[in-house]
Amino acid sequence: MKKNSPIIVLFLAFIALFSACNDILEVEDMDVLKDSEHYKTIADANSAVFGAYALFQELSPQLVVLNELRADLMDITFNADHFLEDVSKHTTALDNPWTDPRPFYKVINNCNDVMKNLTIMYEGSKITREQYYQRYSDMGALRTYVYLQLIIHYGSVPYITEPVETIDDLLNIGNSDIPVLGIEDMLAELLQFMEELPYKLPYSDTGMTTGFDGFSFNLAFIDKEYLLGELNLWNGNYLASASYFKNIMERSTGNMDRYKIPTDFFTGNNYHSRYARYFENDLESAMNNWPTMFSTYGTSDFDNEWIWLMYFHKQYEPSPFYELFSIDYGEYYLKPSAAAIKNWNSQTQLNGFIGDFRGNIEDEAGNTGSYMMVGNNPVITKYTSDHEENNPLQKPGKWFKWRASSLHLRYSEAANRDGKHTVAYALINNGIQANYAFEGNKDTIYGQFNYEMTHLPFPYDFDARTTNNLQTPPVHRGLWYRNVGLRNRVSLQNFTVAEPTDSLLTIEDKILEENALEMAFEGDRWGDLVRIALRRGDNTILAEKIARKFELAGDAATANRLRTYLSDRSNWWLPLKDEEE
Repeated sequence: MKKNSPIIVLFLAFIALFSACNDILEVEDMDVLKDSEHYKTIADANSAVFGAYALFQELSPQLVVLNELRADLMDITFNADHFLEDVSKHTTALDNPWTDPRPFYKVINNCNDVMKNLTIMYEGSKITREQYYQRYSDMGALRTYVYLQLIIHYGSVPYITEPVETIDDLLNIGNSDIPVLGIEDMLAELLQFMEELPYKLPYSDTGMTTGFDGFSFNLAFIDKEYLLGELNLWNGNYLASASYFKNIMERSTGNMDRYKIPTDFFTGNNYHSRYARYFENDLESAMNNWPTMFSTYGTSDFDNEWIWLMYFHKQYEPSPFYELFSIDYGEYYLKPSAAAIKNWNSQTQLNGFIGDFRGNIEDEAGNTGSYMMVGNNPVITKYTSDHEENNPLQKPGKWFKWRASSLHLRYSEAANRDGKHTVAYALINNGIQANYAFEGNKDTIYGQFNYEMTHLPFPYDFDARTTNNLQTPPVHRGLWYRNVGLRNRVSLQNFTVAEPTDSLLTIEDKILEENALEMAFEGDRWGDLVRIALRRGDNTILAEKIARKFELAGDAATANRLRTYLSDRSNWWLPLKDEEE
């Protein structure tokens, strides 16, 4: 711990880079590269990687706003300025700070600089090959993720893989011979780059993962296999996508529940929501544990759910999300859309009640789902739920990226497209065991009917069996025997499909709907709409969802305009630069 403490302190200082000023997107006119003389030891290499993530974390409010406000689940409040209104209504101009591409390229340029200097260090024998491979691949993956975000918002962007000297050079990227790639070419390029990286697993170097003050650093770094699954999904390589996601789903590391969406039979939580007196249909006995995943730290349930997230430490600068979302401790600029609220309020629970624990169902402990009502105002709570009433000036928080739920949703999307409709249906609804417990699922190894198995090759091989000592095989616990499914975890009835074994588009539509219910406000929604619309060659998929947001909010004029405007794919993209430059 003493050996790593300077790195830890440096990292915590870096993650406090956010300014407390009103303009949380202010871009400083400053050089973004480090002097290569600073790269002398492994500690220097580590601090450079941490610094790149700190710079990336500055993107957090911009990425959440672009991915959610441009889509259908988030809306502006009466406090929002015209810049946020323009983002929501797709009327953004070049002077809008929320659509400024420079912060993206600051991160990209920093990653390029770190990667270049790591290579110099390795060639100069200042770091070992293993140290080099892990850090170089991490920086390459982080850069790739930022490019993925750029391309889904801007459509065509310059692809820079070498560092430039100053921020002024970044502002002039459109006037050089740097290649500009469209979305299809960029997606292919990013996938090829990621496939060629020398190291694709999480860090094994304890110098990068040692925790501090209850925080786990290993969750702060991008998961390269998840990113590869994502890129293959975008590129239409569904078997490869499912394979990368399945690798993560079975990273047990001594804990069988990790990333499985398990039952709460043993722990009593696992972020399940239900009723203490279910059989009496007692609404007053609600136990809404699902949202506690956004406020807890360091528990086994927490480690079983989260794959990638970053912290805003309460002893440093506050989380920027209070300003965006909090009605008591911020400016309350953004709220759930009427469409998002209607989605949750349209769900049917196992006991017949209407509503979704992931929306706004409050229990005796005061837990609500993704939002709560303050008077007549719906307030997004995912990003502010770990605020302490006794310490109102401290505003800790997290930036949520990837977790077990998004992993299952992505895997199911790939599996469904690869023809494994029942597997996808099972994971989204009530689990593998419930959907493979039927006669005729014969196990050829044991020569008898063994249910609760998919009997499919990797990555669709799920074993959900649990047997006693009189059964064959005796005392067996398959990896997936406690999986209960996403909707079942929050006590919802299965979505219905007439023929789940041959219902590709129906199940894909349901997965898109489930993404809205489970992952609302977490920064994926715009990308989900773009990916499905591109895959189907149907621009109206995106246009209709966003038009519906305004229809339900009572703005028919904007709804009609956007229904037409966004049916043209060229209107999806933000302005990258002035065309006259």
